[in-house]
Amino acid sequence: MAENFDYIIVGAGSSGCAVARRLSDNPASRVLLVESGGTNQSIFIKMAAGFAKIMGNPAYFWSFPVTPQPDRPLERHGYGKGLGGSSAVNGMWYLRGHPRDFDNWRAMGLPSWGWDDIAAAYKKIEDYRCAGADESRGTGGPLQITQSTYKSEVFDAIVAACNEQGVAWTDDICTPASSGVGRTQYTVDRRGKRASAYEAFLAPVRNRPNLKIMTDCTVKRILMDAGRAVAIECEVGGQSIRYCANREIILSAGVYRSPHLLMLSGIGPGAQLSELGIEVLQDLPAVGQNLCDHQKMGISFDLENHPGLNREFRGWRLARNALRYFATGTGPLARVGLPITAMVSSEGEPDWPDIQLAASPFAMRTVQEMAARPGSPISERPGITFAGFDLRPKGRGNVKLSSGDYRDAPLVDPRFWSDERDIAKARLLFGLLRRLAGASALSHYVGAERSPGAAVQCESEIMDALRRMTDPGLHGTGTCSMGVDHRNSVVGDDCRVHGVDGLRVVDCSIMPTPISGNTNAPAMAIGQRAAELIASGR
Repeated sequence: MAENFDYIIVGAGSSGCAVARRLSDNPASRVLLVESGGTNQSIFIKMAAGFAKIMGNPAYFWSFPVTPQPDRPLERHGYGKGLGGSSAVNGMWYLRGHPRDFDNWRAMGLPSWGWDDIAAAYKKIEDYRCAGADESRGTGGPLQITQSTYKSEVFDAIVAACNEQGVAWTDDICTPASSGVGRTQYTVDRRGKRASAYEAFLAPVRNRPNLKIMTDCTVKRILMDAGRAVAIECEVGGQSIRYCANREIILSAGVYRSPHLLMLSGIGPGAQLSELGIEVLQDLPAVGQNLCDHQKMGISFDLENHPGLNREFRGWRLARNALRYFATGTGPLARVGLPITAMVSSEGEPDWPDIQLAASPFAMRTVQEMAARPGSPISERPGITFAGFDLRPKGRGNVKLSSGDYRDAPLVDPRFWSDERDIAKARLLFGLLRRLAGASALSHYVGAERSPGAAVQCESEIMDALRRMTDPGLHGTGTCSMGVDHRNSVVGDDCRVHGVDGLRVVDCSIMPTPISGNTNAPAMAIGQRAAELIASGR
């Protein structure tokens, strides 16, 4: 006999954990959270600087094959798997997005998602206590956020280089103004441990009698009855099991998995589903469409007249730093690699940044070095890296079914550079990174360009290099977009799937347009905000 719950949440990522925490606050509500991955208890997940050790590990990452893109190497996109989802394996960067991002959603007919609503959600989840905090920040919430404590002459020189480019210092890079240069903020707690969504929201309450958390539980499909989502069919230990929802099923499986599960369940583009022999229960052509991702790139140089951070992660210094970390929760292993973040505008709107920059006196080995001599990806030589993200790309991709079998990964076509404006932005961003590195404030420290190399100068060489070095930020959004019209959106203002009772989507896939910054923080705020709507009966 199937076990019954009031709410079933599919996916224990950044949004799903926040939803589960908020809904289980009511002891009268029975909440089930199911997750395909494992418990994610590796020491390298908990250690702030440990994520380099787990990157690409299939125990912690989904690996989604990507449709071949013009003039780009074949690639796969890795999103987090297991308790915490991507928040358990990402770079821990914490940015909240710009108020205008959310107010634009409100202007699109989504009144529950303006900045005032999201700011209130952030204030409830945050525990940020660093000096200079903006008044909009929260303290006492379940999610500890800290900022970089790294200090050096190179740090000061990078800030001065940003100042030369017209980017002013800000004490809180997450201020609603969201422009300027400041210390990077992280989802790292005050003990130097990663604050994943699971550790922040659910670990403290995991023994609640009304909350059940299941790992290694893969959802095959959502079961419907007379237009209502009533249960999930799962595979657990090789057996097929059903769990029934008395009230609602909440899909928080991420930008690729949420549309994948909807389509497997008969909700999506009718023609596509019919071709695969799937019964069409709700024809929603926007499922899987509107995929958007920030594009990123980085260039690296030799670091001169300063040891930088590379040596701290090699040899006897690494052993010493490990001892320090386990004894005190401090030192290089309690930090993340990009201590400086800058938010700038290239589109003539200084109050709405469209480019995110970062810099660090640290460098990885180049592709050529790794090919010639495999081994540790950390460079033996001091280096300095400058990175940048295009925060408002114009091109849109899609996610489609590869088959009707839940075990087969979806077809992901990001359609990078399908819009000429994104190509122009990549070229602009590359030039900006080089100008930043060439600033007079850094002349004492920045040496020869390692990647792509100073020889890359003419336009054709630059564009060829950009095709190789531009990567997805893995900040995917939009595949179950919010909107008022079922012809071009998947869910409404209340996150309910159009035309289906008892089913909502709550994760970054509902974002109708991209956010100005990394998506982990907005994903948690979306979970908090959506849970409030659900708990209020909306």
